[in-house]
Amino acid sequence: EASGCHSRSLLLGVQQFAFLALLVFAPLARGATARWTFCVALWLALVAVCAMLARRLWSGERLLPETPLDLPLALLLVVAGISSLGSIYRDATLWGLLRLFLYIAAFYLAFEMTEERERTRRLLQVLVGMGIFVSLVGLIEHGDGSLSVFRETGIFPGLNGTFVNYNHLAGFLAMIFTLALGVVLHRTTESIMAWGCALLLVLVALCLSQSRGAWIGSLLAVGFVLVCSMLKRKVSKLKIGVFAFGLLVIVGLTILGSNPVMSRLQSLKNPADTSFSQRVAVWRGCADLVKKSPLLGTGLGTFPWSFASVRPPGITLRWREAHNDWLQIVSEMGLPVLIPLLWGLIVVFSRGLRGFLAASSRLKTGAVLGALGGIAGILVHSLSDFNIQITSNGIVFACLVGLAMGRYSWEKNRNLQVQ
Repeated sequence: EASGCHSRSLLLGVQQFAFLALLVFAPLARGATARWTFCVALWLALVAVCAMLARRLWSGERLLPETPLDLPLALLLVVAGISSLGSIYRDATLWGLLRLFLYIAAFYLAFEMTEERERTRRLLQVLVGMGIFVSLVGLIEHGDGSLSVFRETGIFPGLNGTFVNYNHLAGFLAMIFTLALGVVLHRTTESIMAWGCALLLVLVALCLSQSRGAWIGSLLAVGFVLVCSMLKRKVSKLKIGVFAFGLLVIVGLTILGSNPVMSRLQSLKNPADTSFSQRVAVWRGCADLVKKSPLLGTGLGTFPWSFASVRPPGITLRWREAHNDWLQIVSEMGLPVLIPLLWGLIVVFSRGLRGFLAASSRLKTGAVLGALGGIAGILVHSLSDFNIQITSNGIVFACLVGLAMGRYSWEKNRNLQVQ
């Protein structure tokens, strides 16, 4: 018995180490978008999942933890499998399916982390810690510091950090910022000043990223978090108002002190903004793809090849992504994919909000609210970008879903002990 307990403990250690290493590696490896970095991320996830399956099998448990998203995820895999039968490029679809499996693995691994209080804290600390590090790298580069290992100048105008594209840095930071905001609002940690400073640092980097989609998504996410906090009635309206005003002041000063950010904001009202007009043209092309193959799509991961057949006049560059995750997923997997996606989102927000409102633990309250806010923000940002297609950002999104859906059984045990 002692030997079995030791083996299960060892497997749990391997599982957590590999999973947390994945969360650290993916953003540092430029979002893990290159083929070799994606393979490393996939290997780390595979090690963590194998350790989890072996440990649960040894303990006589289900191979995977039971979650409210089991059925929507199973249906999503079925739709992905059926659509792959008519793929126009099987190799690309294979890599797309591997990415989907990677995200599902990250969800189950994050979900299981919520089984214990300390593991939940560790997950939050690693996610926010990576947001702090990436922000620091970006701010040092923004100040003309020398970090050549991450720097790739002359490609995109905004603050990139460890990412290639400023929009993907912004999407990553927006999810981390909202998660940390939930923690700070509900005083989930004793080190509230340290978390507040981290929140400020990530916010400044997010503002300087110059990603308009991330700004809009973050603004709506913050509003969502503040409204939910008021409904919870654990934070006074006055305190929320003061906090929101402080955020606005910080954002305003950051914007006024940065000419590039001011220029980026002014471009929102410019009807001749070529980046937006070209995206609209690409979206029309996506709609044509859906019309051509509404049931099966063109196959997961095939957008760069399928779009060539419907590319509108005036679009000369090769578009590898649709700059709209929703349209790209539908064009690749067909309209039926909307069933598991919308079903899953309804489950996430309905169960997540019920868990948040009923939670007695500050840790659970902050983690669930911050996760739901991050999910809402990235879904809005995905209307004009492709953050879910970036491996590191998709992994963080999956972790947020895991936190929102978490079982948090330690909270129930603590309540029983108190009674």
